[in-house]
Amino acid sequence: MNRDTATLNDMIEVLDDGLTFYKEAATRVERPDLRNLFERMAQTKQSIAEDLRTAVVADGAKPPVDGSFAGSLRKVYAEVRTALSNHKDYQYVAQLERFEDRILRSFEDAVGESDDRIVRSIAHRHLPQLTRDHNELKTLKNKAQH
Repeated sequence: MNRDTATLNDMIEVLDDGLTFYKEAATRVERPDLRNLFERMAQTKQSIAEDLRTAVVADGAKPPVDGSFAGSLRKVYAEVRTALSNHKDYQYVAQLERFEDRILRSFEDAVGESDDRIVRSIAHRHLPQLTRDHNELKTLKNKAQH
């Protein structure tokens, strides 16, 4: 392997974790605007993950097909917390915002820490879109708190 495929694969797993939770949340929220937002953000994560998978395959490596174990645990925790809440839509927003934090941090780390120029470039290319999604969800969460 010439490319820093470990970093790419880590980023794919983080995206897949978010993608799975977004898809599930979209089916469980009551507000149509949140359903549409979650579906759009799921599509964004899927598109970016496919771009990263292409880079991994192009280097002759095998990309992951599922999210991470830690992400699965986080999703279960979020589901339990949401199920116990009287404000389910808000809980989905709050929990997904935490996934956005994790996704954004993963890409920022790749930009700042990967020794592979191509990996840094790929991560950097997707940062504006991921930052926009993160900020949109954070703003939504903050508005719902007040």
